[in-house]
Amino acid sequence: MKVVVGCLYHETNTFNPILTDIHDFVLAEGEDAASRLAGTEVFRENGIEVIPSIYATALSSGIVKKEAYRYFADKLISALKQHLDIDGIWLHLHGAMVVEEVGSGELALVKEIRECVGPDVPISLTMDIHGNIALDYYKYINIVKAYRTVPHVDQLEVEKETAQLLVDCLKNNTKIKPAFTRLPMIIPGEKALGKSEPLRSIFEKLYEVEKIKGISTASFFICHAWSDSENTASSIFVIPESEEYEELAEKVKDELAHYVFSRRHEFDFDAVVLDPEESVDRALNEQLKPVFISDSGDNTTAGAIGMNTLLLDLFKNKDLGRKKVLISAIHDPMAYEKLKSCSIGEAVTVEVGTKIDENSQPVLLEGTLTSKGDLLGYLNATSDKVGDVCTVSVGSLDVVVANRGESFITLNHFTRAGLNWEDYDIIVVKQGYLFNELSAVSKLDILSMTPGATYQRIENIDYRHVPRPLFPLDTE
Repeated sequence: MKVVVGCLYHETNTFNPILTDIHDFVLAEGEDAASRLAGTEVFRENGIEVIPSIYATALSSGIVKKEAYRYFADKLISALKQHLDIDGIWLHLHGAMVVEEVGSGELALVKEIRECVGPDVPISLTMDIHGNIALDYYKYINIVKAYRTVPHVDQLEVEKETAQLLVDCLKNNTKIKPAFTRLPMIIPGEKALGKSEPLRSIFEKLYEVEKIKGISTASFFICHAWSDSENTASSIFVIPESEEYEELAEKVKDELAHYVFSRRHEFDFDAVVLDPEESVDRALNEQLKPVFISDSGDNTTAGAIGMNTLLLDLFKNKDLGRKKVLISAIHDPMAYEKLKSCSIGEAVTVEVGTKIDENSQPVLLEGTLTSKGDLLGYLNATSDKVGDVCTVSVGSLDVVVANRGESFITLNHFTRAGLNWEDYDIIVVKQGYLFNELSAVSKLDILSMTPGATYQRIENIDYRHVPRPLFPLDTE
């Protein structure tokens, strides 16, 4: 038996004005692509030949250019056309990709795959829990499972599970039709953490459902709130073991949908939530270290641009006392280009701020270039260099200037940038909820309600295309 494996992963923020292009993706092909996917091991252990296509992932960002989508889709489809005798297809997709002039990238991709291989080749998917699922997506796939951790730490585990489900499907020659429904609700990711209610109980309910005879797996998709698209909403998938359990899957799907929707009012922030100036003052008055401040409106892990300078400006104009502060990192390619030609230890004067909007106004830094380093990526590519950084020290304030909009989500991100996170009392990151390694060392998490493409007060966002009615945008 043969299975094509691949990954095309992008979470689109439609409020980010910069389009996402080919060079924004980390791309691997051939055996390099296969080795990055945990499903590969499962298939080979079961004597199934693996046909690798592509591994293409990018940090969340703006709408994907049509040409960029076609570049990657063509590579994946090419692998299928070269192996029309395949028995199955296994992919890792996000679920919230928006392509210019196309709409849902995942829907377009699975439709094209079906046109290529026909209706009978089973398709198994691993997907991000923050997917915005198109209404007819379920018609083109057979198996799907979303991550069951937020922040995400189980991607490889879910990849193995969906691979094994495909193996079972192939060996038993079963036909599988998913049960799917959309929920009229939208949740910002910072209000839905796996350790907190109600998501913790929802995950427990999913585990209970999977113990029912006839049910293979079930998934709750939270949604990606910063996408103004016709697919932006929460949803439920239930996957039966075979055709005889389709009616049961529909029943379980409806029960899960009712349970999740009934708890919609319980989703809330888990960190200390403060307005920008309040967050700076609170951090400066905190005795323990480090304090992490999330620049939540400029959260590059959810697709913001990473160029906001509001918190930088606030800290620069405060008396820091004995506090040492790190801003990591501000995306400003022109400022980076000016700094990279300077030597470490050299006095520098640079304006940081692209003026792309009112939140990215220039801030003058007069200080010393103290380090240069690598900018790391996201998802399974956190060891891949995707850009470069320079750090400017202005007294007790250190500012990392990057040539790409990425986020410091692991401790190694600081190390590779030439920094020691333990040197700082306060660390500002372009995130919403803190990723696990940062949360583990943080003594206080502050969610600063900054403006930007990932503004947390979604009730005040001017959505134009989302399905209505939609909680909490609508009261009925």
